[in-house]
Amino acid sequence: MKRRDFAVTALSSLTILAVPLDRRQTGSAQVAAVREVVEAFSRADERFGGGHARPALERYLDTEVAARLRGGFARDTDRRAMTAAAAELTYLAGWKAFDSGAHEPARRHYLHALRLAEDAGDRALTGFVLRAMAHQAVDRGHGQAALDLASAARSHAHGHATPAATALFTILTARGHAATGDRVRALAAIRAAEALLGRSRLAEEPGWIRTSGFTGTSLASQAGQALRDLGDLAGAEERFRTSIATRDGRAYPRIHALTCANLADVQHSRGRPAEAVATWHLALDALPGVTSGRARAAVAAIRQRLREAGPRLPAYAQDLDRRVGPCLGGASIAA
Repeated sequence: MKRRDFAVTALSSLTILAVPLDRRQTGSAQVAAVREVVEAFSRADERFGGGHARPALERYLDTEVAARLRGGFARDTDRRAMTAAAAELTYLAGWKAFDSGAHEPARRHYLHALRLAEDAGDRALTGFVLRAMAHQAVDRGHGQAALDLASAARSHAHGHATPAATALFTILTARGHAATGDRVRALAAIRAAEALLGRSRLAEEPGWIRTSGFTGTSLASQAGQALRDLGDLAGAEERFRTSIATRDGRAYPRIHALTCANLADVQHSRGRPAEAVATWHLALDALPGVTSGRARAAVAAIRQRLREAGPRLPAYAQDLDRRVGPCLGGASIAA
C-alpha cells in the first residue's frame, strides 16, 4: 500500500510540475518532459490498470499538453515531436478507457490520437493507434472491423514501421482473421509476426513499443487468443503457457492475470477442471491493486464457469468460489 500511495503521489506531482507553463516557446526540453510523463503513466497503467490515475491523465492532456500544442514552437521539428507525444498520451487515455470498459470514450480518444499522429507526420504511430482500435474491436466481438483496422495499420505504416511495430500490427490481423474464421490467413499472419519480431532490436524500436511492453511474451498471448478462436485449443494452451512463463508478473500484473485466465479457460474447455482452477488462482493472485474492467470481466467469467458445475462444487473449486465473490464485490478490481 505504501508503494501504491507513493505512485499516486508521484503521478499527481508530475501532472502539476512536469511542464510548467510560461510565455516561452516550446522546445526540445518541454517535449522531453512530456515524454517522461508518457512513460510514467504507461508504467503505472501496466502495474495498476486502466482505472488508476485515468482522471489525472485526462486533466494533464486538457491543461499542460493542450496549452503546449496551442503555443509557439522554436522549430517545426519541435512542433512535430510535441504533437507525436500528445498523440501517444491521447492513445494512452483511450487505452485506459478501453481497459476500464468505457468504450465510447476510448473510441473518441483514439480518433483524436489518430489526428494528432497524422499531424505529426508519424505514419507508424498512426498504425499503432489503429492497432489499438483493432484490439478493442476484436475483444468486443467485431471480427471484421478488427481485421479492417489491423490491415489499415499495416498498410498505412508500410515502409515506416520497425520490425516489432509491424509484428504488432500483423498479430492483430491474425486475430481478425481468426475471428472471421479464416484459418489459413490467421496462421500465416502468426508466422509472419513471429518472423518480424525475431528480426527486431528493442533499442531501435519507437518508445511506444518499449513502454507498451510488446515482446515475444505479448505476441505469444495474442497468438494464443487467435488459436483459441480458431478452435485449436492445444495450440492456444502452448502459447498461453509460453507467455506466462516468460512474463514478469510483478511488472505486468494485469496482462499476466488476463493470460492466466485465458489459459485456465482453455484448460477447462479441454476437460481438465482441476488444473483450470489452479490456474485461475494464479490469475486472482496477480489482481490485488489492479483497477481494470477487463480484469473484472475475467473474474466474472470464472464465476460463470463455476456455475456450469452445478449447485455442488467439487472440493477443489470451493476455495476458488470463495475468492471470486469478494473480488467481484470489492473495490480493488472494480471497473
